[in-house]
Amino acid sequence: MDRRISTGRPGLLLLLLVLMYILTLGLKALPATAVPGVTLILNGTRVDPAVPPYIDGNGRTMVPLRFVMEYMGARVDWVEEEQGIVVNRGATTLKMWIGSRRASVNGQAILLDTTPVLKGNTTMVPVRFISQAFGGQVDWNAASQTVRITLGTVQGASQVRLTGSYVNIRSGPGLDYNILDVLPRGTVLRFTGEAPGWYQVQLNGGRQGWVSAAYAEPVYDNNLPGNGGPPGENPPTGGTQPPAGNPLPGDGQPPAGQPLGLAVVGSRPVAILAGPSPVEKQVGTAAAGSKLPIWQKKGDWWQVEMANGQRGWLASALATFAPYEPPGGEPGGQQPGLQITGVTVVPAGDALQVTVKASGVFTYKTSSWNNRLIVDVAGAVLAVPEGQETVEVNRPPLARVRLGQYTADTVRIVFDLNGAARMNARPAADQGGMIFLLEKPSLKGSKIVIDPGHGTDTNGADPGAIGPTGVKEKDVNLAMAQKLAALLRSAGASVYLTRNGETCPYTLAGRAYYANDLGADLFISIHSNASYSPDASGTSTYFYAPPDTALGQQREERRRLAAAIQSALVAAIGRKDLGVLEANFSVLRNTEMPSVLVETAFISNPTEEQLLNSPAFQARVAEGIFKGISAYFDGN
Repeated sequence: MDRRISTGRPGLLLLLLVLMYILTLGLKALPATAVPGVTLILNGTRVDPAVPPYIDGNGRTMVPLRFVMEYMGARVDWVEEEQGIVVNRGATTLKMWIGSRRASVNGQAILLDTTPVLKGNTTMVPVRFISQAFGGQVDWNAASQTVRITLGTVQGASQVRLTGSYVNIRSGPGLDYNILDVLPRGTVLRFTGEAPGWYQVQLNGGRQGWVSAAYAEPVYDNNLPGNGGPPGENPPTGGTQPPAGNPLPGDGQPPAGQPLGLAVVGSRPVAILAGPSPVEKQVGTAAAGSKLPIWQKKGDWWQVEMANGQRGWLASALATFAPYEPPGGEPGGQQPGLQITGVTVVPAGDALQVTVKASGVFTYKTSSWNNRLIVDVAGAVLAVPEGQETVEVNRPPLARVRLGQYTADTVRIVFDLNGAARMNARPAADQGGMIFLLEKPSLKGSKIVIDPGHGTDTNGADPGAIGPTGVKEKDVNLAMAQKLAALLRSAGASVYLTRNGETCPYTLAGRAYYANDLGADLFISIHSNASYSPDASGTSTYFYAPPDTALGQQREERRRLAAAIQSALVAAIGRKDLGVLEANFSVLRNTEMPSVLVETAFISNPTEEQLLNSPAFQARVAEGIFKGISAYFDGN
């Protein structure tokens, strides 16, 4: 027995050595057989996020958004109810949605070529897009599978925007200096210097003045590196241009010479200036309704090209942004060749289901005009048998459906209505077209965006008007909006607020774009009025829809919504009826759905200031607006 053990021990030791040798070789061989990962370098430092970068099925390099942007000093917010991500860095606000190719940069709509996704509870996004959105540089090394992102620091302000209702401009940095001028809220002035609590600004005629920092905010230069300027210009210190012929996997460069978008002028001509400041000389005039290519963005100004080819600067508040449509199609649209082959209509309960048959799922634009809903399908041709271009229905809310070749590459589908209707759409189950559901509009199931005016947004703090005893408009606006939201939700509506506290993650125009992105049915902006005169009082409701413009197609609906709210609100709160008015407010100009701005009462009036600050009065305001919205949906 002892001999067998003795002679077996060397064999056992040999076996153990062989196993250790095999295991050691195997462990050393693992890196050679594993798929190499993507290395991430941020501003020259290699980092190792919990969820590493990878290349998706579309060949795009995906990186963890929050990790990258917070490392670069940005703020990242998650909007749970819409699966959206909002990134703020300097003067740039980026918004993206999980599973959607839609995105926006400072309210400008962008179409991505791949979709953000959640991976391990981490939002993964295409690296090229997010870095360029903030004016950064990207370098991809295919051999080492390394992506480098370089973002410069956020630059200082070049302008100052006034945030008080009417702001004194003084001869020096203090309240004991003489008043040189009084300017309204929203005025943008060139920033020339500062003292503790004061900004020095340039006035007309080259004069210098001072404004209290309590009633003004810096405007960051969006054309500087790191503040969202055009990618590829003036790379940040220490950055490198991506080597030629060495792009990210599958990434292409934006078309050379293509405008950033179009500035669509409203119903009145606007001035074009020599530079991005209201103190610059005028170099031209843009006619009402004109569409001007945008070549640069600088703060709240767009460099545009006039019809004669000359370029100048236009205040973005005086026009509406529209995506640039290159010849042959629009961004994200289907390519020419899509065929519209027919239409069928069948009842679906109390609604009607209209199936527009096509050679594939298509995108479209909608508008309305004189009891018609209009759907335009770009990049499409009509291919229905002769005589089948019209389908008679004669069942509320639809009289008939008509198809036509509107332009050489656009098919127009017209829904002639014989009653009020709301339309929703989804792709056909076989991907052979789209299904449109027409039903009677109702408050229940509607999607409504409420905008409590003012508050801190991406451009800084904005208290709105301030009453004689210090009541702030932003606070009472929010209180009334929250009470209205509760009433609407109890009636079955889906309600979204542009802010639910002090902070709004959107610019002024961005509040409207937010509603557009949601596909809202209505947009309600709540404000408190103000005047130089403490005796001014009353209630008014504004809409905006100039005839002979795209918004003009909604003129009757917008006016009807404003009239319904004004009537019910005056009845509920008993203040002076100032009527339904029309004004070119940004949130009304940029919304695609019927929208109103309600001036509930004058916070500058001592009596109405105290009413606005009263929870009981706030509840009556909410009840009045709620009844007006209900009347609108009921067709009254």
